[in-house]
Amino acid sequence: MSGPRGTPPPPPPPSGLRLSEETIGHTAILALDGEFDLYAVPEVDRALDVILRRRPQRLVVDLSRVGFLNSAGLEVLVACHRRAGPRTDLRIVATTRATWRPLRILRLHEILAVHTSRAAALAAPLTGDSRAWSP
Repeated sequence: MSGPRGTPPPPPPPSGLRLSEETIGHTAILALDGEFDLYAVPEVDRALDVILRRRPQRLVVDLSRVGFLNSAGLEVLVACHRRAGPRTDLRIVATTRATWRPLRILRLHEILAVHTSRAAALAAPLTGDSRAWSP
């Protein structure tokens, strides 16, 4: 698609979301800081894909510093859950209303293992059915 007079359309604004990754033993942690919206989806999806290809025993996606989470971000989390399958125990950290409220409204806490702190996500036992919600 092109802009006026055949010029290329302007690039989308940068997402402003910052990602940081760390590994503790067999656990990968991806922390997000900023707005997890449509503009951030490609970057987060790529980061999760790279992590899942390493096949960690557990993956913690820490949303504690996310100030905005919309349906595009939620879809990335659900897709990550599907890709992780039984080989990687996916845990989500949702500490603020901006993150836990959309997860609860859409009842994703019934599918995803959601924790209210990184420590709780790391301490929870590994299980095949790893759904957890601690309001």
